[in-house]
Amino acid sequence: MARRLGSRRRNQNQSPCLLYSSAAGDPAPYGSATLRRLSTGQLRRVALPDPPLRGRFVVGSSHGWLATADERSDLLLVNPLTGAQIALPSPLTIKNVRGRYSTDGALQGFDLMELNLETQDCDAKTYDKDLPLDEGRFYFYVRVAMSGDPSSSAGNNNSCVVVILHMPRNHVSFARVGDTRWTWIDMDWRCNDYTDVFYDDSDGLFYAVVDTGDVHTIDLNGTSPVVKEILRPITSEVSCYNKYIVRAPWGDILQIWRYDYDKAANCKDGRDERRTLRLEVYTVDVAEQKLTEITDLQDHVLFIGFNTPLFVPAKDDYPMLTPNCVYATEDSMSHIYCSKFGPHQLAVFNMTDGTCTDLFQDDRNSWLQWPLPIWIRPSFSQDRYLMWMFKANTS
Repeated sequence: MARRLGSRRRNQNQSPCLLYSSAAGDPAPYGSATLRRLSTGQLRRVALPDPPLRGRFVVGSSHGWLATADERSDLLLVNPLTGAQIALPSPLTIKNVRGRYSTDGALQGFDLMELNLETQDCDAKTYDKDLPLDEGRFYFYVRVAMSGDPSSSAGNNNSCVVVILHMPRNHVSFARVGDTRWTWIDMDWRCNDYTDVFYDDSDGLFYAVVDTGDVHTIDLNGTSPVVKEILRPITSEVSCYNKYIVRAPWGDILQIWRYDYDKAANCKDGRDERRTLRLEVYTVDVAEQKLTEITDLQDHVLFIGFNTPLFVPAKDDYPMLTPNCVYATEDSMSHIYCSKFGPHQLAVFNMTDGTCTDLFQDDRNSWLQWPLPIWIRPSFSQDRYLMWMFKANTS
C-alpha cells in the first residue's frame, strides 16, 4: 500500500471560520487578522507574524493553515492560531520563472516563460516580461493545496506536500515541506489547464479538475509522480472557467461550476465587482465517464473559494447555517488583478431554489479590504483552542 502523504484523521464536522483583514478605520495592528465564526457570529482578532497580513496574497487554506504570498512573491504557510510560519521554496525555483536583477545584483522582478510539455522544458518565448516583485505571486500561485498539517511531519519521508497551479496554462508543480526547489509535473502532455486541486486522505492521491471537465489523479507517494486521467474531457468548449473539485462526505467526487458576471473584466473600472450568477454541482461518475448534475447536498453546506473546498452538516450540527447552500468567497484571478481592493462578493447560493444572495447584507467592510477573505477550518486541537479564545473574548 502506498504511503499516505501527511495523512491524519480529523474531525470533518467542525465549523469553518471566515478570516479577513480588519475593516476600514479599524485601529487593529497592520499584521492582525479577524476570525469570524459563522456558527455563532463571534469575532476574534489574532496576531500574525511578519510580513504583515495586509501585504500578503492569501491564496489557500487547508488543515488549519493559510497559504500566503508576500510582496516579494515568496510563498509562506502560516497558522493563524499558533503564529507558526513555514517558508516554501523560492519562486525562482519554479521551472519557468526567471529573475530580473539590478546592476548590484538585487532581485527586482521576474520573467515568466512558456512551458512545453512535449519537450518537457521552457520555450524560448516569454509569456510575460518584467513582472514586479509583488505581481509575480498572481501568476505563480493560482491554487495551493496541501496533503496534511505542514508542521506535523517536516523533515521525514512522510512530509506534507504542497501543490501549486501556476501560469501560463495552470501547470502543476509540487514541493515537500523542507524542499529547496519546486518540481514541475511534466510527464504527460495533458498536465495543464487545471482549475482546482485537492488532496484525498482516503486514498493518498491529489485530484485535479481541468477546465474542460476532465479529472486527473496525481500520485506523489513514490519516487516519481504518476498522473492518471480518470474522467475524460466533458466538453471541447469551455463555458465555465471556475471549476472546483472535492470529495463529498457521502463518498462521491463532485465538481462545482461557478458562473459569474464580471463587469471589471476590461480593467477600466476597478470598483465594479464580480457577481456569481449561478452554481452547478455534478457527481463524477468514473464508471460511466460522465457528470450527473445534483441539486441536493444532503443537508450539508459547502464552502468554496481559495480554500480547499469543505463540507459541514448543517441540519443537525449547525442549524444556523442554511442546508443545501454553497458559501463562496472571491477567487477570480482576473478580477483580483483588476480590482485588488474590491469590492469582492461573499455569496450564498441556495441549491434548492437557485437564488444567490450576499452573506452579510449589512456589513460590507469585511470584504472590501485586502487580502481577500478566506474560509479556514481549524484542526481538532486548534478548534478546542479556538473555542477557548472565543469564550475568553466574551468573558
